[in-house]
Amino acid sequence: MGRTDRRLLALILAAGAAMLLCFALELGTAAPLDPVPRTAPAAAAPADRAALVDVNAAGLEELMTLPGIGAVRAQAILDDRAENGPYRYPEDLIRVKGIGPGILENLLDQITTGGDDYAQNIGR
Repeated sequence: MGRTDRRLLALILAAGAAMLLCFALELGTAAPLDPVPRTAPAAAAPADRAALVDVNAAGLEELMTLPGIGAVRAQAILDDRAENGPYRYPEDLIRVKGIGPGILENLLDQITTGGDDYAQNIGR
């Protein structure tokens, strides 16, 4: 069975189930569902900004404290920052030679670009 056939079958089954539910509710054989109480999700604890490394202000030594960032990559960050300007978002580090998706993934929870106000004012 091909992908299109499986999708069509799933669509037919979903439509059939919806029709059965409608008929059951109309005939009174099924009671309407009570609404699910909605609660606000617990707010994620914001990362302690003081513990984050600001990639727009950090020097060579501080950048080297990050996982996967040695002297060569730290210098590449400094060179890129001097040549192309500050990083607007932490994900902008991907533009640095030697920092790929894997290294970036390990850095994201440990770095900042200096705060939202700073990021929004770059380029103005």
